[in-house]
Amino acid sequence: MNIKLSLNMKKSILTIFSLCLCSISIGQTDVDEKNSYFPLEKGISKTLTWYKGKYREVIKDTITYGGRVYTEVAQIFPPNETINMYYRKSNDTIYFFNEVKSVDVPFFGINPKIGERIGNGIIKKTGAKLKTPKGKLDDLLVVEMKYANGGKDTRYYKKGLGLVAVKNKNKLVCYYVPDRK
Repeated sequence: MNIKLSLNMKKSILTIFSLCLCSISIGQTDVDEKNSYFPLEKGISKTLTWYKGKYREVIKDTITYGGRVYTEVAQIFPPNETINMYYRKSNDTIYFFNEVKSVDVPFFGINPKIGERIGNGIIKKTGAKLKTPKGKLDDLLVVEMKYANGGKDTRYYKKGLGLVAVKNKNKLVCYYVPDRK
């Protein structure tokens, strides 16, 4: 049986195939963000303490700089200070854009493995638990950070939320505050 497809029929098949690939790709992105220790999905918003104060972290939008797409994340400190940071994903790494040096710096591994070094951190544990004044957090990723100035801290990340706690000298200096319902 010899079937000849018209040009319109070929275009229709190609369009349907392309739409299926796009919907599969979009669906995978949503799943990946919900299962990511460092989600960059627009609209995620959470409150964290920082020593005696609090701040709100909001994933705002994407911007293009130098031909690369970055996600803008705002840390909003009362009464009116905002720090904007820019991250981008490439393969299995999240890069932080250093505005002073105008370079991307490896910041976070998307598929963390214990003992792996990425940027200033070393993956120490997965599946960790931590008690905070606002409740227990579980299934956490633990990253030990060491900085050029000699400082260090331990950071805790939760899938779908990102950073949820920081310990400095074994003292909790930052933790996630769930929104009231």
